[in-house]
Amino acid sequence: NGHETWMWDDASSGPRQVWGIYSYDNLEFLVQQRKTRKSLKTVQIDPNIAGRAYQIEGIKRVYEDFEVGKRRALMVMATGSGKTRTAIALVKGLLQTNWVKRVLFLADRDELLKQAMDRKNSFKVFLPDSPRVRITPETIKNREASIYFATYQTMINYYDQYNVGFFDLIIADESHRSIYKSYKDILEYFDAYLLGLTATPVDFINRIVTKGS
Repeated sequence: NGHETWMWDDASSGPRQVWGIYSYDNLEFLVQQRKTRKSLKTVQIDPNIAGRAYQIEGIKRVYEDFEVGKRRALMVMATGSGKTRTAIALVKGLLQTNWVKRVLFLADRDELLKQAMDRKNSFKVFLPDSPRVRITPETIKNREASIYFATYQTMINYYDQYNVGFFDLIIADESHRSIYKSYKDILEYFDAYLLGLTATPVDFINRIVTKGS
């Protein structure tokens, strides 16, 4: 009607309102997934990345939610318990089963972004074959990577340079109330699965999983 856009991939979920129209190549990927996407029940979680019982349990619960059509999940894990490694293992499974093609990892501080991208316990270490790029004014036109990294502060200025269907999964680090309030447009713009990571006690969390869960 010129005012609302709805996506209905009737092979995997019900209709949902989205920000805009998918590009042709992003629609092609959805069609291709109908033949190539495997059940997340088949994923063998890599114990070298996330081998602790609670990490494996958390990943399985997220997979179960995605399998039944939910698109948002939140992991509440104490500081030092391996949130990033858990997220990396989860992403590896989604890539292997063709659930996702491109991932966006968001963090609120430059140091957290560097740690996740290319330092110890990072995507570079555990997923070395997945091309990575940090989104900056110089790299904004890069469309060849599998995993993209950006601070919320940077992405709020550039998110509309991408198609709404460009990212298949967004990982929102430090996903507490202030992040969702200030940078909500990023998370709402992309029609992607959303995984929030936080160490904030559950009583203080603005539950981003309630919308579209």
